[in-house]
Amino acid sequence: MSKIADHSSKSGRILFIDNIRILLIVLIVLHHVAVAYGGSGGWPLKEAPSDAISPIILFLFNAINQSYVLSFFFLLSGYFIPRSYDKKGPIRFLRDRLIRLAIPLLIFTTLIIALIDYLVLNFAQGRDLPFLRIIAHQIRYPSWRIGPLWFVEALLIFSVVYVLYRLISKLISNYSFNPFKNRFPTNTAIIVSIMAMTLGTFFVRIWYPVGVEFHRFQLGHFVHYTFCFWLGILAYRGKWFDSLSKSQAKVWKIVALSTVVALPVMMALSGAAENIEVFLGGFSWQAFIVAVWDSIACLSIIISLLYIFQKRYHKQGSLLRWMSPNFYTVYIMHQLVIVAVMIPFLRAAMATALKFIFVALISVPACFVVSDLIRRIPYTKRVLG
Repeated sequence: MSKIADHSSKSGRILFIDNIRILLIVLIVLHHVAVAYGGSGGWPLKEAPSDAISPIILFLFNAINQSYVLSFFFLLSGYFIPRSYDKKGPIRFLRDRLIRLAIPLLIFTTLIIALIDYLVLNFAQGRDLPFLRIIAHQIRYPSWRIGPLWFVEALLIFSVVYVLYRLISKLISNYSFNPFKNRFPTNTAIIVSIMAMTLGTFFVRIWYPVGVEFHRFQLGHFVHYTFCFWLGILAYRGKWFDSLSKSQAKVWKIVALSTVVALPVMMALSGAAENIEVFLGGFSWQAFIVAVWDSIACLSIIISLLYIFQKRYHKQGSLLRWMSPNFYTVYIMHQLVIVAVMIPFLRAAMATALKFIFVALISVPACFVVSDLIRRIPYTKRVLG
């Protein structure tokens, strides 16, 4: 019996992967709370920091999260794609992807965005705008504001591309690219992958620096996202998760820890505080160094967490069992929940660090409670899982 089967529940869920997803979704919520209180990035409601240190700490926290969290989500999404396709075939697979991905997109871009606007305009900016008027404006002037659900849209596009790949490969003698069958990729292969990710990221960021969007996508991160989605597909076919050894994981845990520690040192010695823009893209040595750091951090942290969770966190108590099926709904709803939690703190005379802590401590459980309540509505589990 495989290690994956050993760590599966009676319902077939792979418990250590569920636990990784819980960690990742909590980090995404914390990431966006950090953005709201001084970290880099866009958010519907932001507060100016009360000191000079908090933005630096929040920036470093978000930089580490950005290097691997969403890439890891793409990898895990890719991991389950082949099994679903094999079971359902192309038509049913696409239909289910549309139900699970397109419906939340439509609901977010109409109802949830309108709710967020209502809260910000009325309770943060002090205006008096009825909710129905905001809805009418959204309908009259659609803007396709998808917020964090760009991930869902990207996953829908990736799924369609995967279906096309499977159909085309079937036409050419059932061709399938399956390297490292029944064994984890070698360290040499991982290093080559890091080099490829670095070069791809660096060249894309010459034209699309971090923060610059094409459609609603920050293409400066999409080399990692696309590569990790593809790695997830290969990992399923090659049964990689079953064959990551302790000795190999130890190497990449050391690399991951060293990379995280190196970030503040690198930023301080290279003068990032004076001119952060040059590190975010363009043809510069600073942008190249950041691309190197991003790529090393991405794969080393992912490999480390895969091993740690598979070995140590492959069981669930009642709390984790309750949280596990809610992670997707948390992703869909967390922007609305965070904004709602922030509003009572707007006029509180508190330091930025304290506001971040309080809003984070309230937002994380509130997201899961709201998600659980939504999933209790009839027929929602067909979409939300």
